[in-house]
Amino acid sequence: MDISEGVNVEALDEEMEPFLVESATLVQKRRSQGRIIFDRFIRNKTAVGAACFLIIMFLFCFAGPYLWHVDPNQLNITKLSATLAQPSLAHPFGTDDVGRDQFARSMIGGQYSLIVGMLSMLLGIGIGLLVGALAGFYGGWIDNVLMRVTDVVLAIPLYLLLFVLSATFSDGSPKSVILIIAFFSWSYAARLIRSEFLTLKEREFVMAARTIGARDFRLMFRHILPNAAGPIIVNATLLVGANIITESVLSFFGFGIQPPTSSWGQMINTGDSFFDADPLLVFVPGLLIFVTVLSFNLAGDGLRDALDPYMTER
Repeated sequence: MDISEGVNVEALDEEMEPFLVESATLVQKRRSQGRIIFDRFIRNKTAVGAACFLIIMFLFCFAGPYLWHVDPNQLNITKLSATLAQPSLAHPFGTDDVGRDQFARSMIGGQYSLIVGMLSMLLGIGIGLLVGALAGFYGGWIDNVLMRVTDVVLAIPLYLLLFVLSATFSDGSPKSVILIIAFFSWSYAARLIRSEFLTLKEREFVMAARTIGARDFRLMFRHILPNAAGPIIVNATLLVGANIITESVLSFFGFGIQPPTSSWGQMINTGDSFFDADPLLVFVPGLLIFVTVLSFNLAGDGLRDALDPYMTER
């Protein structure tokens, strides 16, 4: 006797239909890991606002000069009214002591401040990644040597050493400032990456890759590093803001970027002598530094929450 003869196929289909419909709905609602991270991030309104401001700031600094056709280094000292002028339609941020347009200088200064912050972050993260990955993966004497070097770098008074090195080796160009800042900004990243590698190298997926013959560098950069990318990305966003502040401090005290190249810190250095006559020469670049660094930090906090694997859906 055929077993299908004793089973009511139509009745069975009717009973299974709700479950099949629900399963199809669940499949449609299934989201990728990237989509989950994106949804978590956009729910953080503060982080989204900070990210939007950073986009506007990058457009202001890098696209603005193509729309605002004013030479930021054009001097205008023949007219007394053209120097230390108050904000107007012709000069939205006013002019400095030699008649240079502060609006145009803010754009160009922002370019150099952001470039220094971004490139020094990439170099610092690169050094920290190499040091932290080797220390965390191999352990033993390699870990001890690399971490003691890291501790020495952390124990050095940062700004004092940067002042000395800038005065000795820097020529005041953005390239030299980037290299000096990057050389001392890798230590926190190295310790973070080391802790991630110490945690992940004993996980099952790493042991499985090792058993099938994966070599050390493949394990480090193909299997462990992608799983440690979240904390590294968050640290990178915070490091950009820290490096922008470091560059501004160096330039303010005359050890960073030198004229005629301008950065926000160098603009504060120039305007400090005329603070009583025109406080905007200090307030405008100072405010730009403040809101930009704050936005990087808030966006980094939002990324940290979005990349947290233990964060529950809300």
